[in-house]
Amino acid sequence: MMRRIFCIMLCILLVSPSVLAVEINVRVRDKIGGQIEYFELEKNVDSVQRFVIQWYNSESVSCRSRMEYRIGKGGGKYETVWSDEREMPVGVSRHFEAYWLPEEKGNYSTVLVIHHCHDAIKSEAFNFSVESVPRSEETIGIEARNLPGKKIEVMLDSDTDVEDLIVIPTNYPAGWIFSSKRLENLEAGEGAKLVLDYEPSVWMEEKVDLQAVSLDGRYSSEKISFKLREEKYFWDENGYSIFIVVLILLILSSMANIYAFSRKRK
Repeated sequence: MMRRIFCIMLCILLVSPSVLAVEINVRVRDKIGGQIEYFELEKNVDSVQRFVIQWYNSESVSCRSRMEYRIGKGGGKYETVWSDEREMPVGVSRHFEAYWLPEEKGNYSTVLVIHHCHDAIKSEAFNFSVESVPRSEETIGIEARNLPGKKIEVMLDSDTDVEDLIVIPTNYPAGWIFSSKRLENLEAGEGAKLVLDYEPSVWMEEKVDLQAVSLDGRYSSEKISFKLREEKYFWDENGYSIFIVVLILLILSSMANIYAFSRKRK
């Protein structure tokens, strides 16, 4: 009897660990979002409006982020200003800047839209006023050309030293994305180049106005109207033709080798 009880207890002890060894899978649900660590704009503008934001990816998904500012005076119409797009790994904080050149005085408001992982996170409206429109000396020369990959190369030169020079695209097609670029220093008599990125909605040949303005509004270039053309990389444009030529040469070479081999056997 005791022997039977001992065997039963031994079986229970052997079975219990396998029963208790339940596999528990814990998964953290992916979450998209972030935090504004710092935000700045000029309340009273007398030159170029500069928007600055420090954006922190505080959630669990790595993203690409871009800032959009919708600037208007009321009535539903607004202008759109974009920052560059940047990669935002989880736990990373990045600095974004965008620039707007006013054309008339008045009271304005702007809504910040944070494009983060294809989400659009809107802020409340921020108010500011334009007290005077920049009247700059046109001492800066500006030219532009199309580059492959939807880019514009801007060539700059100046008769005087200029600090914090901003190249601002204006009057571009609705629905397209253009961002400004800042050059920290342009020395007199020394040329410099900047590359602007843009994203078309539906591609077609269009025009964009470009102007270079110093951040303090003292110096500027003339406003130029630049025609956008879709430039392609060499292999994108010629790769198929080169492939066909190489294929034909390989076929002809193989046929010549077969013909030579058959004659040699005879």
